[in-house]
Amino acid sequence: MGLSQSLFHEPWWLSAVTGNQYEEVTVKHGSRVVGRFPFAVARRGPFHLLQMPAFTHLLGPAVDVGVGKPQSLLTKRLSIVRDLIDQLPPFSFFKQVFDPSIADGLAMADGLAFQDRGFQVTLQYTFQIDCRNDPTNIWDGMHTTVRQHIRRAEEKYSVAAVNDPQQFGEFYVRNIEKANKINRTDFAHFANVFSECQARNAGEILGAFDADGAPAAMVFLAWGHGVGYYLLSTRAPDVGDSGSVSLLLWSAIKRAHKLKLLFDFDGVYSSGAARFLSGFGGQIKVRMIVTRGRPVYRVLRFVKSALVPHESRDFT
Repeated sequence: MGLSQSLFHEPWWLSAVTGNQYEEVTVKHGSRVVGRFPFAVARRGPFHLLQMPAFTHLLGPAVDVGVGKPQSLLTKRLSIVRDLIDQLPPFSFFKQVFDPSIADGLAMADGLAFQDRGFQVTLQYTFQIDCRNDPTNIWDGMHTTVRQHIRRAEEKYSVAAVNDPQQFGEFYVRNIEKANKINRTDFAHFANVFSECQARNAGEILGAFDADGAPAAMVFLAWGHGVGYYLLSTRAPDVGDSGSVSLLLWSAIKRAHKLKLLFDFDGVYSSGAARFLSGFGGQIKVRMIVTRGRPVYRVLRFVKSALVPHESRDFT
């Protein structure tokens, strides 16, 4: 199945993050696959959920409409996407995040097809930096405070690749526990994900270490199809610094420049995150969040969200 519009649509990625347990529906024109729509299936009690796998922050339909006049291509795309939707298995809840900017210019119209089938479409924002530009210009475009934090962190920490995914997972969980937060990240397949990324030069873990070799922060990065993603980060809550993650992100931006990538900060989930990420000088981009759920499941989700606070990355 060769139709992939992003890193997260790649069959090797989907196999790695799910233990080869993902599913997908397809549309063919003759022998040619013109649409594919991957998803992970989970069960919560009596409920069946169709969602994105762990570490997969974007997905949605991958569509090839060929060439033609704009109106004809739009009609083809809507038809293919509706056909994909109609093949989805029964579910209690569906949620995926689409990024129209990684597909052709018609991808924004996918929201029309989903709305037509009774799904809700809302917006998510992210920041993106074109790291094909000169790093000096990127640095100059950052907020003064961000540059100050990076300079101070450079005096305290060295940045190095972390080749042991277990070290990252243990550090992450330990920091969550120290901060008295709830761990919502499933590391069951993380070692395999990291191994597959390394084999394809498609990802790495970076760590900021003090003079004694103790980690202050780590980030997990992945890239493909010309875009790099800031997928996960963790910071030791007892370090008390305000620049280790900023230093790692600056290091990631410089690495993205060498690979000629766009660098996506992968979602803005709060006003605090927006303030932090905007300081790096990227452009704001829009994603689509597509959901649909049975009424009883939506009520249970609302109650749970009210009782348990949402966990987000440590943007400091």
